[in-house]
Amino acid sequence: MVLSVTAGCGASDAAVEPSPGAAPGIGTTLEGAVPASVLDAPLVDEHGHHTSLGALRGKVIVLSDVMTLCAESCPIITASMVSAARDLDRSPLGSRVEFVSLTIDPVRDDAEHLLAYQRQFPALRNWAVLTGSPTVVGRVWNTLGVWRHVTHLKPPLPRDWVTGTRLTTDIAHTDELIFIDGHQRFRYEMDGYGNVRPSMIPHRIYRFMDALGHRNVATPDPGSWTPAQVEQVLHWLLGSGS
Repeated sequence: MVLSVTAGCGASDAAVEPSPGAAPGIGTTLEGAVPASVLDAPLVDEHGHHTSLGALRGKVIVLSDVMTLCAESCPIITASMVSAARDLDRSPLGSRVEFVSLTIDPVRDDAEHLLAYQRQFPALRNWAVLTGSPTVVGRVWNTLGVWRHVTHLKPPLPRDWVTGTRLTTDIAHTDELIFIDGHQRFRYEMDGYGNVRPSMIPHRIYRFMDALGHRNVATPDPGSWTPAQVEQVLHWLLGSGS
């Protein structure tokens, strides 16, 4: 768990009211206000438009840490999250949830990379891919407790699947899915990467993945979460049962 659990609960939100039932036993229940430093952090979407997490008040946010040049876990996380977003978008709850992929690699994840990454997946109205300045993005993930560490790659060096340039570094990181309710309070967290079929990962990205990434797809960790479990948590948060 990366986020500290604090006691106390804010007033209920009629638009996003949690179910009175027990929380799903998939991840970790959280309680606490999202810091203003996270909500107000100036971010930029894949089209270069300025935004922030605070602008999504009133919606449940499903926030994941990703990078477009991740060759192991991020493609699985994104494909799993997109699958849940697509299913939810077909339901009446779709307009009440926003899935957000915020990069951990703001130096390389410019608008070109973010847009190319998003376009590999089915078009969704409830999924945003965001970046920001290295200082801002670093501060957000530090506040949320997501660990990152730059590592140096050894030959043969992989190529950037967007630009074709050789890559000399990678970023090791923890994988987190953080659920924030319409009051902008932490409510739930799921660790690790998702669980999807190889065919659900876009071919261009799948080819970029390394041997470990392919093994993670073929043989998911027993504790990895599924798109259905993401939907289960969202149904609980939105008060529609599990």
